Amino acid sequence: MTSLLLTVALALALAVPMHWWPRLPAAQRRRLSLATSLAGLGFLVAALRSEGLRESALTSLVLVGPATLTAHASASASLYYYVLTGFCLLLGFTGLILSDPLARWLRPRPLLSSVAVAWLVTIARLLLEKSAAPALLVEAVGVTWLAPVAGAYLALTLPPERNGPTGLLRELLRYAYLVRGFVALVGVAATRLELGSHYDVSPLTEVAVAFSDTPWLFDPGSWAQLFWLTLLPQLVIWPAFTLLAGMAAGAVALLFVPGAEPTPGRDAPADAQGG
Repeated sequence: MTSLLLTVALALALAVPMHWWPRLPAAQRRRLSLATSLAGLGFLVAALRSEGLRESALTSLVLVGPATLTAHASASASLYYYVLTGFCLLLGFTGLILSDPLARWLRPRPLLSSVAVAWLVTIARLLLEKSAAPALLVEAVGVTWLAPVAGAYLALTLPPERNGPTGLLRELLRYAYLVRGFVALVGVAATRLELGSHYDVSPLTEVAVAFSDTPWLFDPGSWAQLFWLTLLPQLVIWPAFTLLAGMAAGAVALLFVPGAEPTPGRDAPADAQGG
């Protein structure tokens, strides 16, 4: 239970600033980008001081069965620090150099902004898994935790003509398939190439399924395996979860933060004052 709470807390600590960054005042955007860059330098120092190897176990939750061990990752103890360094410096320097134009471009495009965060998180998780990062960090960097954050963000930032329950549902449906479709593509590539991450389901040749006494048998990397263990969950089950979690979080956000979205006329001076 403690591990789950820590995972959720870390996931929200990463997801909320990444979603709301374009809507922060210019000075706060730059401070956040500077802090991210400094964190990247800190990870670089940690990488240079790390020695030896790290190993971690990777598990997948398929359909309605139990969590299943997918693979073991083994890598240099410094590798995942280098991965974190690269992502932090990329985000931090981009935020510092392109702060105002990037924020102005992303602000009226909340769906694109949310999807970009999810795609970036997916790539980061794949690299962290391959670098044998700690389980808590790997679990926190996942698109599952982004669904309620994206729902709240879209509910508070959609223009009036696209807002409301129906409008939010449509945007979340687009979000769900853009995000889960990308994850499905990553899963297909990881499985066919046997990349050894939790996206790679090729080791799952005998899968226990709830409500059934007979396990399902698959040939490694087969399209039947990909359909049942990757495509069906990512394109049917997880989009349904995304819609439910996103709509619930959106309703809560509108309940507690009514009319929170600033108008363009009030937001523009903040950028101008920030330089």
